[in-house]
Amino acid sequence: MPEVVLPAPIALPAPVRDAHRSTARWAAERFLSVIRRISPAVVFDRWGQPVGIPAYGSPAFAALAPADPRREAALVTAAEAWRQQAEQAPEAIHARLRTDLVLGERARAAWAAEDEAAWKTLVRTVRAWSNHPTALELAEQRARAAAAAHRPVSASPGWPPVAIPGQPGWHRHHRPDGRQADLPDTTAPEPAESA
Repeated sequence: MPEVVLPAPIALPAPVRDAHRSTARWAAERFLSVIRRISPAVVFDRWGQPVGIPAYGSPAFAALAPADPRREAALVTAAEAWRQQAEQAPEAIHARLRTDLVLGERARAAWAAEDEAAWKTLVRTVRAWSNHPTALELAEQRARAAAAAHRPVSASPGWPPVAIPGQPGWHRHHRPDGRQADLPDTTAPEPAESA
């Protein structure tokens, strides 16, 4: 299998990287300032995630009052999650592309092997059939055999007369001058007349 050449990893330009970092800092500071305003105090689970802040767009989020700080915390959390996903998107896309390229090259190689095997089978079949006569050649052979089978009947000198096919009671005779003559058979007994 040929070696697959993959493109170099995508690197975000410095201004984009810096914008993502400063936005991440702002989101973290804003989130911390918002959860300080929530009372009773927010409890964090063992993974450091706040408990009691509903997911953005959930029924619990819709039930919050417009001035509830948990609403703003959910919004900041959702926006930061979206930003992180967008920041990582070029690398994720690049990784998927690399995987697709490798899988595509493997599939292409497998298809090429299948095509090669099918082609070899076809060549073997054609070569095997090349020794057989074609339909035209078979028709010509049959025509030659039919022409040979329909030779005209001729009587030979010194031999008895020959029956003529398709003409019962008639025989072909060889005359002394060398010509052929068709005459009725006079040696056959006359059929008896029924009363």
